[in-house]
Amino acid sequence: MRKIFAGALVLMTFISNLVFADAEMDEGVLVLTDDNFDAELAKFDNLLVEFYAPWCGHCKKLAPEYSAAAAKLAEQDPPRYLAKVDATENKAVGERFGVKGFPTLYFFKNGIQQEYTGGRTADTIFQWIMKKSGPSFSEVTCEELKTKADGKLNLVFFGDHGEDFDTFVGASNNPSISENYNFFHVHKLHEHCAKEHGAEAPGYAIIRTFDKSPIHHNAGRDVSTIANWCIAESVPILIEFSDEYIEPIFTHRRNALILFAEDPEAHYSKVYAEAAKDL
Repeated sequence: MRKIFAGALVLMTFISNLVFADAEMDEGVLVLTDDNFDAELAKFDNLLVEFYAPWCGHCKKLAPEYSAAAAKLAEQDPPRYLAKVDATENKAVGERFGVKGFPTLYFFKNGIQQEYTGGRTADTIFQWIMKKSGPSFSEVTCEELKTKADGKLNLVFFGDHGEDFDTFVGASNNPSISENYNFFHVHKLHEHCAKEHGAEAPGYAIIRTFDKSPIHHNAGRDVSTIANWCIAESVPILIEFSDEYIEPIFTHRRNALILFAEDPEAHYSKVYAEAAKDL
């Protein structure tokens, strides 16, 4: 009888280890299945999950961006994680969450399913997750700003707490820009830091990875003014069009002049580029 009990205990321990073993990682992304989905989800306060199909072209296009975002999120303090489910192999979990097309992304906050409304690039995925899993802005020193404001779009407020600061906080929570921008507040020695970045204090600066940067806006305006300024400065003067710019142009119904061309080095392309600067 003791031998049977011991054997049963060993078997139960083996099964338990299988069930609660850490999920496999694929290029920094957690691999979820029908068997481990609930156990893994319970480990995270915030988790973005991609439901994909191996044959899906859009899924293949998303894969390197998703992995790049996962790598950057893993470096944060505390680290954040991304997960994925092959919904063609794990049909139960796909059906459970109503997955009908690929890729489908859902964000789970404390286990509760939410819509993912972010973009499909590494930078936009990273920014969206950081917004959803932490405060809307970061308090930084002038020295820290140089390394932390490394996203595509960063709004910085130089100034003390007060009315202008409240406007900044409101802008950082404004849905029209909050998913595309990183937000930073420089409080100590802000006047010196603002001057170093060519801004005034109190005042704002947009640090971006294209065109002229940083660009500036004086404080003392309302949230909608700051948000509209951020939207207007969120795209380059001249864009080589891609999926990344569908949302900032068409969702916000911005006027756009589009050139359909085969040769970017042709004379008319150069004239077009000069016109873009002038306009």
